[in-house]
Amino acid sequence: MIFIYQFNKELEEFEKFTQEENVPLFEILDSDKILLFVDMNNNRVWIWEGKNSSTKMKFISAQLASQIRDKHDNTFTISTVDEQNETTAFKLMVGLV
Repeated sequence: MIFIYQFNKELEEFEKFTQEENVPLFEILDSDKILLFVDMNNNRVWIWEGKNSSTKMKFISAQLASQIRDKHDNTFTISTVDEQNETTAFKLMVGLV
């Protein structure tokens, strides 16, 4: 199971993202957004940073990520990936490979 959160730059916090049914995860990636994925199957939290997200957004989202992680399981590893520089593990999780 994967929980998804989207960073709201006006509120400077993550909000739960409701994914439409039958929409692959890679299709919700947007260059203007920062998304946080809690991957319950692999004990990992991914912060995906769109290429147009600001330094301020990236800084705040990195600080908030541990709070989201702790709501699910504080032993999960947090990893950050930048758009167009995604790891193979991230690509597998969102269905890009």
